[in-house]
Amino acid sequence: MSINRLLVIADDTERVESFVKRVIELGIEVLGYGEGYRSLLEKGYPIQPLFRPEEESRVTEGSDKTLDCASDPYFYILFRLKTESQESTPLFDMLLADFPKLGRVSSALSFPTVEEEETAPSRVALLRNVAKDFRSIATLVDETDFDWVLSSLAECGDIPLQGRRQLSLKVFSEILKFDTQTYNGFSLLFADESRKHLSLEKALLLQYGSNPHQEAYVATLSGEDHLLGHLHAVKKGNMTTRRIIDLYNGIRFVRELREPSGVYIRHGNPLWVSVTPGEAEYAGLIRVIKNETIMGGVIVINHTLNRQILEHVRRLPVELVAYNRELEAEATSLQTSSIASVYAFDLWKLSEWEYKYLDGCFIVQERDTEVRQDRFRKLKEELFDPVVERELILAFQVSKLTRSDSVVLWAGTQTAGIGAGQMLRRDAFDIALSQAKRRGLAIKETVFATDGAILDTELFTRVLNSGVRGMVLPSVTKTNQQIAALMAESRVPILLSNHRHFT
Repeated sequence: MSINRLLVIADDTERVESFVKRVIELGIEVLGYGEGYRSLLEKGYPIQPLFRPEEESRVTEGSDKTLDCASDPYFYILFRLKTESQESTPLFDMLLADFPKLGRVSSALSFPTVEEEETAPSRVALLRNVAKDFRSIATLVDETDFDWVLSSLAECGDIPLQGRRQLSLKVFSEILKFDTQTYNGFSLLFADESRKHLSLEKALLLQYGSNPHQEAYVATLSGEDHLLGHLHAVKKGNMTTRRIIDLYNGIRFVRELREPSGVYIRHGNPLWVSVTPGEAEYAGLIRVIKNETIMGGVIVINHTLNRQILEHVRRLPVELVAYNRELEAEATSLQTSSIASVYAFDLWKLSEWEYKYLDGCFIVQERDTEVRQDRFRKLKEELFDPVVERELILAFQVSKLTRSDSVVLWAGTQTAGIGAGQMLRRDAFDIALSQAKRRGLAIKETVFATDGAILDTELFTRVLNSGVRGMVLPSVTKTNQQIAALMAESRVPILLSNHRHFT
């Protein structure tokens, strides 16, 4: 093992320039990216660009369709490392970088904003991954290591194992400082008196992150994406934390669904979802709640109302009803119902960020609940009709919005059954199937949806043979030949969503 290529993504300081000059004298090829690289290039140092001109324009303009984060050069570097790990000539075998400087966080207002297009978080992600997963790459983040590293390179053309471990520890130490600074900033934001609405969302933040495997981002909390600024009490009842969380989830659910809809949520999970529900759907919901002896829960309404629908809503044995404020004129009779709490809400523009509290730290990540129609792919187009396709997409939206690994059976305009939670998908399917049967809905009237890939051949066979009118799932791994063969032979419409999934 020897050091042959150095990548420089650090600022051009006097010490960095001196280090690069000496490395070049030792015959090591130097690559660069960013302002520091351009500055060194202008000074006449023979540094090669990390990206070819056509490649750089593709990355910076975001036209490389192989990446979700194509416009971010540091994620692109990481992508290249992971896809070219078996190449005979590695992209680089030594990395010189510096950490983003957030400055001292002394108050919520002084916590620096990092805009969406800035790359500080992804630079940290690159360093974290290189130090953890690419032990063949020596990473320098501390200028005090320059002298002994240069001595080692001059002596043997490499950095010994103990020295590499020392450098990796420095990287993890800097990551810890960065994460601590970020955590302190968010702690101050949550405690800030001018942002009291966040205290009510704290219980929501303490729940398991919906997508904990995404890289964390640094951002200030949006003043728009909170509940209390958009909620108007029509009939005040006892607002427990559980009801607040259910209400918040329900409003976000109908907002993400982008369809006139009604949602019944209890203890964090939707038990019933319907698009443009009418009298029959609400009458059916009353029967379901009574037959299954369900107590409490929250109904969120984002569709037009008439007198007959309102009569059914008034009879629902729920704790809280919330409706879109645009329906205020039609919903006045709910004030005199036996339902304990009635609220009107404004549909606000959802933030592009999700805020979660996980394992002692705040995670700030891109919202991962958006469903994009252009990503879906029909396996056999001749098997599809517009009705089945629309039902499959709606069912997938509900599955993705419900909880990771959920299974949804959808019948016409509403859910027939939902199996949700951190369980095996075969168990989730059994629960959804059981609900559909108890509600008097035949399996042949439903389509099947899950937000997680099915790796269990037995389950896949069961679903195919159950009589469902269609299936939608993220994808099927190429390595599972049995499932691939079943799909190829199937006469059931199968839609591949091609959306990211995290357990």
